[in-house]
Amino acid sequence: MPIALRRSDEPRLPQPAIPGLAIRRVSDPVAMADMQRRNLADIQARFDAGHRAYVALVDEVPAAWGWVATERATIGELKVEFTLPAADRYLWNFMTLAPFRGRGIYPRLIDKIVDVEGADAERFWIAYAPENHASGAGIRRAGFALVAELSFDRQGTPVVKGLRAGGGEAASTLLGLPDTSTSVAQCWKCARGPSPAASDCASGSCSCDYQRPEKTCA
Repeated sequence: MPIALRRSDEPRLPQPAIPGLAIRRVSDPVAMADMQRRNLADIQARFDAGHRAYVALVDEVPAAWGWVATERATIGELKVEFTLPAADRYLWNFMTLAPFRGRGIYPRLIDKIVDVEGADAERFWIAYAPENHASGAGIRRAGFALVAELSFDRQGTPVVKGLRAGGGEAASTLLGLPDTSTSVAQCWKCARGPSPAASDCASGSCSCDYQRPEKTCA
């Protein structure tokens, strides 16, 4: 699970225009609960915890959304909860609805969030499952640089491993996880399986693809 970082003062990468696209911050928990088809109490709890919601619309039709953590964040799949410094934001729970995929909306949404939130934040973090190739491509198009791998070691313990100078240390400090130099599981799906240390992914290669569930390393 790579974790990527972008600073608010870094130059924005050019993004192609998308006709009819508008991106707005939404503060209505009812609207977000309906859009995500989630329990209203769960969405209200997000707002109460300082999370902010952004929605991309095409011709005023909701096409994608994402959330920004401003105080605390949780990576539920790893059972990792962490506190954000005042100048940091963590981007999470992004979704592009099926009819709008493949148009480049996701990187435009992320880029707009950085632009707006950059008024009072300096560092933006985002993580994704390594088998989610489409998400990784969109994040890179939005100007984020991969700084560390967030995964499991051979004992199944969540760790971070630097991908660039200082990346492991920065991610370790943020998440409160050990910084390792040893090999880590390369697939989120397989690492969460019944025997992470024995998975094919742990030894090197991964053929899993989030967009193609039939592909597996097993």
